[in-house]
This record gives sequence, structure tokens and C-alpha cells, in this order.
Amino acid sequence: MRQLAFVLLLGCIVAATGCQEKPTTPPTPKAVAAPPSPVLSLHFAGLGHIATNAGSAKLNTLLNTAEAVAARKQIHDRLAVTLPHTLFGATATNTNGSALLRPLLDELAASKFLFETHDPAGGTWMLTVFLDANQRARWSTNLWQAAGSTPVALPPIGPSSSAWSVKTSNGHLLTVASFDDCLMVSKSAPNTPLPANPAPGKHPALSANLVDLTADLARLQRALDLPKSAAWPRLSVSITAKSDALRSEATLKFANAAPWKLDAFRLPTNSVRDPLISFTAVQGFGEWLARQPEFEEWELKSTPNQFFTWARSDVPYNLLAAAPMPDASNTVVHAAPHALHTLGTNVQAARLGRITFTTNRTEIGWVGMPILVPFVRPAPEAGNDFLLFGSMAGIIPMGPNTNPPPAELLNQFLPRTNLVYYDWEITEAKLAQWMPIFQLTAMLSPTPSFPGAAAANQWLRAVSPKLGNTITEVTAVSPTELKAVRRSDLGLTAIELTWLARWLDNPAFPALAYPTNAMPGLPPMPGGTPKLPGK
Repeated sequence: MRQLAFVLLLGCIVAATGCQEKPTTPPTPKAVAAPPSPVLSLHFAGLGHIATNAGSAKLNTLLNTAEAVAARKQIHDRLAVTLPHTLFGATATNTNGSALLRPLLDELAASKFLFETHDPAGGTWMLTVFLDANQRARWSTNLWQAAGSTPVALPPIGPSSSAWSVKTSNGHLLTVASFDDCLMVSKSAPNTPLPANPAPGKHPALSANLVDLTADLARLQRALDLPKSAAWPRLSVSITAKSDALRSEATLKFANAAPWKLDAFRLPTNSVRDPLISFTAVQGFGEWLARQPEFEEWELKSTPNQFFTWARSDVPYNLLAAAPMPDASNTVVHAAPHALHTLGTNVQAARLGRITFTTNRTEIGWVGMPILVPFVRPAPEAGNDFLLFGSMAGIIPMGPNTNPPPAELLNQFLPRTNLVYYDWEITEAKLAQWMPIFQLTAMLSPTPSFPGAAAANQWLRAVSPKLGNTITEVTAVSPTELKAVRRSDLGLTAIELTWLARWLDNPAFPALAYPTNAMPGLPPMPGGTPKLPGK
């Protein structure tokens, strides 16, 4: 009902400002039919709810360590710098805008809120925040003062409502409306639709979940710079807390039937060895992979439809993967010239070691980097029918597998016929693996390093010992729909948490891309780059 009232309020702006003679009077958005559903919608229950919900006690602890509080302060401080530009345009005039908006970010994180936009470019959106009377007054006052130009008061919709609007420097209309238990902030680009009337039923902001997210990834493809080679679905995610664990559920709905082909998983049993700290199995991507130009360049005789990755606790930094490939030995020999020419040229141009082919191991390797030695070679399988990939050449045992993976793990995915993706990890152990790998690769890339002393990085190090297993399953419901379920402590896997920390610690945050420096490369090695044994 409040959302409907807010839509009506925006419509009343014409009456409220039509008699104004000042040229700065805000324009009214063009009232045309809006898209049927938001391109992006996010509901968050708020840190205050998490603190009082018995089922999220562990999550509350993880989000309120000293390191978490420091990271949150850094995030809010950086957002406050860019927020005046987001709200009021590139030429916002109030130099005190960041200071006025900064306390609102703390209250936003603590409160239940709903954000919606129908505009893939983000120019038109609506934010509903549930606040007490003092907070609503502070938000309205601080936003009014930060606007930098005189807002126009609007007629109230009800006895406990108030509203005003202001034209931003880039011609958008910012409207703030206060109701008896919430405050709504809306920004509308010129000549864009008003928000659609809410559909009958429960308002999204009244959800009992910790998080609800919907995203039309096909419409957001350009804004998020998503690869054009994939057909992007409509994504819906919900996260709930129960018994000190998070349960995430997601659906991915595609416009057209996807060409995934599901078979019984065929595991490279002689390659996967305990003690494992992670294991992933995925399938159904073969037809898509065969169409990719980057894959076609290798001219392989077969296209894999399954892929496995795993890591062990006894070899730091070692990541392993395998894919089915008939006649794997000859496949590596066939691929070697292309690897030496194409990959080798790019690697040497970047001064990051060189690509080699070691004949007595039938192995393509990338040598000359610190610690990591990525490679591909035939897997030690009896049928010579798997390729083995890894990050640490020369230390992988080649004999019979005397430490097979636990049967309990295999039983989670091998018998299932509709399983597209299965992932299990000990998140603490995987963070200990991914974080130094990210730091190493960042040092060798054109982007700044991933400093261990950064706030989000410090938070991950502090909470890592408290993180247990994370399990993710994705099943095919139909040719146009996938369903994902995850059990975790923080809602994300180790690599996702590491990516998140890297983004939050970006000097240009909230920008996704890091500022680019010159490629540092590696210094020349005395006597040239060492060759692998047997070359």
C-alpha cells in the first residue's frame, strides 16, 4: 500500500509544482507503462534483525568482529564519498554532502530495506527503508540539506506522511517521502516510466528472509559487462538462517531451452586423492563449449561435457582439475604447438615466464613464475581418457591411488541423474589457499596488489577459523530452469569471499575494475628461464 501511495505521490508532483514560477521546478517523470517486473530487486532484513534472530547468532558474530566493524566503516566511508554524485548528479554543489550522508549508511545497513529498479542503466530506482521516527526525520533533513538546491515540498498523502522533491544537476528527479514506519527515496531519469503498481500479494519488503534478490541478467548484461557468449537467465535468490547456518536457494530461469546434456558422472578415480579440502563436479556445458571460438582454436577431436576440480590439504597452493578426453596423450601432443605459439607469445610479451612442452611427461607447462607452475598433461587413468590440469607441476604423484576420496562425498553426486553442479569445500582451508594465490596473481597483473593488511582481507583472516563446510548443489528442473541450494556460514564460498574482499578493498570502490598500472612482469633470471626436467 505504501508503494502505491508513493506512486500516487509522484503523480501529484504536477499539481504540487504546476503553479510554481521558478525555472528550477522539478519536472514530472513521463507516466507511461513500466516494465512488468524490476530488472533488479534487493531486500535485506538488516543487521539489527540478524542481531536479534536466534537462528543467525553465528552470522551475527561473524559480522561483528572488530575486523568486520573496521571493514564496514571503510566501506561506508568510501560510499559516502561517491553517494552525492549518485543521488544529486556529477555537479552536486554541497561540499558537505558526504558528511551529511555518511550516518545514513550506518542506519541503512542496520535496517530492513528494499531496493528496486526497472532501469538496466540504474537511472531510475526506488529505495524503501524501515526506520523509526527520529531516523526518518534525520534522513529527510540530511538529504534535503545535501541536495545543494532548494527542494519543493509536496502535498502529504496521509496524516503521517510528508514529501519533497528536487531536480538534480543531471536533470533527474529525486523524491523523498516519509510514512508512519518507513521512508522512500526515488530517483527518476527524464522521460522514464514511474514505478509499476505493486502486484497483489505480500510486499517484498515484508519477507521473513534475511536476503531476497531478483535480477534479470539478460537485461543487465550490458550494465554488468557480462559475456555475450552466454544466454543469461532471470535469477531469484533467497537466504534464510536456521540452526546457526545459512540456507541459500536460487532459481535460474532461461528464456529458451538450454542445450545442457546430463550423463552419469564419470570420475577420474586414480587422480582424485584424499586428504581433500574441496571437490567440484560440473556437467552439461559441452554444446556451449564447442561453439566458443577460443575452444575451436585448439582443434581438439572431442569436446568434454564434464569437468572436475579438487584440492588437497597436504600441498599448499595446489589446484587440480580433470576433463574427459579420449586419447589424452596425443591430445596434449596435438595442442602443444598452439600452446607454445599463442600462449607463449602472450606470456613472453607480458614478461611472465614462458610456455614449455616436456616430452618425457607429455606436459605443457608455464614456468618462470614464483611458486605456481600451471600445467596440463594426461591424467594417470588406466584408459588414457582424462586430461589433468594443475597449478604445481612436478609434485603430483603418478602411481596407483592409495588414498581414494571418501565414499560419503562420492555418494552425494555420483548416483544423481539431474545434477548439473556439485561443490563441497572446507571454507577455512580454501581461504588459506585462495587468498595467497590472489595476492600472487595481483602482484603479477596490471592491477594493484591485494594487500593482506586491507580491511576486508583482515576480516576474512579473523573469521576464517570459524568457517566450516560449504556445500552447493545445482539441479536441472526443466530445459529452461535450474535450481541451486547452498548450506554455508556466510552465504559464499572461499573464492567468492576472496573476490568480495578484493572488491571491497579496491582503492576505487565501489567501482568493479581496479585502477590499472603498468604490467610489472618478472625480472630476467640469470642464465635464462630454467627448463623443466626432461626437456
